[in-house]
Amino acid sequence: MTTPSLGTFARLAIAPAGTPVAQFADALEFTSESLRREQTLLDTAGLRGTRAHPLERTRTGTSLIQGEVRLPVSPAGLALLWPRILGGTPVEGLFPLAETLPSCDLLVDRVARRFVYRGCRVDRALLRGRAGGLLELVIEWIGATEEVLTTPAPNLAPPLDPPLVFHDSTLTLRQLDRPLLEFELVIDNHLAVRFANSPTPGEISPLDRTVQLTAVLPFTTEAVDLYGLGAAGIGAGLLRFTNGPQSVAIQLPAIQWTDRSPVVPGRQEITLPLTGFARRTATQPELLVQHTSTT
Repeated sequence: MTTPSLGTFARLAIAPAGTPVAQFADALEFTSESLRREQTLLDTAGLRGTRAHPLERTRTGTSLIQGEVRLPVSPAGLALLWPRILGGTPVEGLFPLAETLPSCDLLVDRVARRFVYRGCRVDRALLRGRAGGLLELVIEWIGATEEVLTTPAPNLAPPLDPPLVFHDSTLTLRQLDRPLLEFELVIDNHLAVRFANSPTPGEISPLDRTVQLTAVLPFTTEAVDLYGLGAAGIGAGLLRFTNGPQSVAIQLPAIQWTDRSPVVPGRQEITLPLTGFARRTATQPELLVQHTSTT
């Protein structure tokens, strides 16, 4: 009887593109992943006097790496991932946007075998939280190639820094801190894959970038000023997470909100759902991320 491969013992690490497996060092704690290589089969499927499909008339087609990784986040973990999500080079805790995205490699230790995914880029990143829980980051990846290894994984020390939780968060709208029940920030890079005359992607390119913030607030007299403002929006927004001396600030200089009326779902509290789209201004990009530490 063989020993089962339990997810309990799985590990995940990230590294710059082209890093040898033995040199992977940045481990990430995760709750689940669905990264996989998907390969197509090409069948002539022509008319040949039978309903049977002969093996000889097939060829392997293209393959693509796709999937998501879900993980709890901390300031240190976010600092590893922001450059891959936003594209820019960090400077003194500031993580800027860029028109291009860097590729990276991912190592997934699935116990029975190690899998390395090369040439990965972030298609979408979703940062979200709900009252009473941890913050969660979901990253949807697209990559080029897969390597399956029988050799042991490098020594990957798990992260030990405290995670961010929902009550670390502060949402500031119209210069006031607002009570918040849940939120989701989506950064979509709209990746496009070009195969050309190759069975694996020749290029994985970002075609666009959209940033959307959804939030659910208690619908009280203190929240009515956020409804009915139309395309003019409500100005800047700030989503901040603070745990002791560590702080992560996500600045949205201009947000356009689409009106969604509050409704009465039953006896429970009435809430105000907000859906906003971050826009660039004449002087600022649509999103800025700043990490600060007072230690």
